[in-house]
Amino acid sequence: MWLSPETIAKILSQKRMKNLLFILIALFSANVFSQKNVFDTLSIDSSTKIIGKYPQYDKNKTYEKYNFIIEDSLEIVKFIKSIKLGEEVPNATENPSFRINVIKNHKEKGGWTINPTLKSAMTHDGQTYKFDINQITSLNKKFPFEYYHEEIIFKSKEEYQAYINKQKENNNFLFDYAPQFKYEGSFEIEFEKSERFSSPKAISEFLYSYIDKIVDRYDYRVSYVLNEKNKSTIGKSFTMTITGPQKIFENLKIKKYKKENWQPTVEDGMFFYKK
Repeated sequence: MWLSPETIAKILSQKRMKNLLFILIALFSANVFSQKNVFDTLSIDSSTKIIGKYPQYDKNKTYEKYNFIIEDSLEIVKFIKSIKLGEEVPNATENPSFRINVIKNHKEKGGWTINPTLKSAMTHDGQTYKFDINQITSLNKKFPFEYYHEEIIFKSKEEYQAYINKQKENNNFLFDYAPQFKYEGSFEIEFEKSERFSSPKAISEFLYSYIDKIVDRYDYRVSYVLNEKNKSTIGKSFTMTITGPQKIFENLKIKKYKKENWQPTVEDGMFFYKK
């Protein structure tokens, strides 16, 4: 297609150059990022980051020397274009290992687990390949990265949402592992041991017949926890814990059996920040 000089000049204006850059990155992403040797299906925008870090649970920071963060879109493209995997090998992981994360809009979108000693990498689909660690050992010098994390306890989704919204205003905030809040809370019912209720399994089957009429089986769980109460009544009774929405506690009615100790779910979230 032929373009006049005037048209070319307009396209190359500063504003359009910026738009053109991201169009080219998107086209490049669609073509290159679908290959096995890079991060599959990754599209890049201004919120995209590639982070290499030692795991937060590693108190010794074993592989801290490899830490890096790439935030510039063009540098991310260069990184992904250059990084390679070798042939597939049996699955194995080191402890501790090293993690390469793809972050977008403050959420982890996937990544690789690197095993420096085993010289392998496990991709987000669970397959493991040979990996030359020298591909990332020099990145710390060009893109140095230190981080810290915080664990915060939440009593509700609303409390978490208010907190995460505030963190997104912090330029050093990277991403979080959010609490799931699948279940609203839990409560207990005690059953004396008998021929009918001879085991937690037998009691669970009995409870299912009632609770399934209130909510779907997927939305709750029934468990027998060997806590102090159950330890003290072994051979005499079973105290079952029902975890799920509060409407189970409100609507479950079984003659002769008392519901007690409703406890709202308390969960924690993990938040990561640049130092």
